[in-house]
Amino acid sequence: MSNLTSRIIQIILWLFMAVTIVFAAIFYFGNVIEGTKGTRLEEPVVTQAFLSWAYILFFIAAGITVIFSIINIILNPKGIKKGIIYLVVAAAVIIIAYFMADDTVLNMPHYTGKDNVPTTLRYVDTVLFTAYILVGLAFLAILWSSVSRIFK
Repeated sequence: MSNLTSRIIQIILWLFMAVTIVFAAIFYFGNVIEGTKGTRLEEPVVTQAFLSWAYILFFIAAGITVIFSIINIILNPKGIKKGIIYLVVAAAVIIIAYFMADDTVLNMPHYTGKDNVPTTLRYVDTVLFTAYILVGLAFLAILWSSVSRIFK
């Protein structure tokens, strides 16, 4: 990568960081929506804009990831095998988490929302169990790395 390209990317990343810091500062220290001030459900005025900025950053990151993955596949076709193995393992983890998930409707007095339904509860449980499994696997990998060094 050329020095100019690297410099441009660095400037863009610093701009993204600056905008994020401004949003965070306004979120934590700015005004709140009228009627929510002083309540448990106090909501900053900039919440929707902050969430929109997070979506923009997410889609930029996802797009760049897909683009560079395709470029990597084109430049390194032998790496496809590893990528497919990783996708199969990821799918297996998600499927295991799905079967571990519970869809029992929760008993929540005074809750009138629409999200206490079996499909939503199973989806949320699947995401949580997937995260738990991945954290556990990361912990085991760190432990394995440390222990295997002792025996080398």
